[in-house]
This record gives sequence, C-alpha cells and structure tokens, in this order.
Amino acid sequence: MIDDGEMLAYMHWVLVNPKYQGMHVGSGLVERVKERYADYMFLEVMSEESKNVPFYQRHGFTLMEDGRAMQIVTRS
Repeated sequence: MIDDGEMLAYMHWVLVNPKYQGMHVGSGLVERVKERYADYMFLEVMSEESKNVPFYQRHGFTLMEDGRAMQIVTRS
C-alpha cells in the first residue's frame, strides 16, 4: 500500500498463492484494506489483467476512464 497520509491510498497488487486462490484470501485482504483506509477519499488499484476486473468490482471498485485503473470513492 502507498498512501498520501490523507485522502488517497493505492493498492498495487493483491497476490495470492495459487494453492489458496478460491478460498477468499484475496477478498479478505481487500476488505481489510478497505477498513484500514475507510477515512480516505479514494482507494485505487491497477487491475493489470482484465480477468481481475470482476474481482475488484465485487468489492466496490469501478473502472476509471483509462480502462485499467479502478477506484472506490468513499466520500464526496
């Protein structure tokens, strides 16, 4: 995680060992990050592969205009 200490947190990757995939390990990690940065205005992630987009969408992320980055806006 990288953050500016105030309003933007950036999660570069969520990596899970293949033998643990499908066991909700990645979901647990993302939810912990969302809890930790709940007071931030933006939480962003780069979905390097399009196959990962639905995973992040299930956790509330939406695609940004560039079509690769995804973000959650937690407050206005």
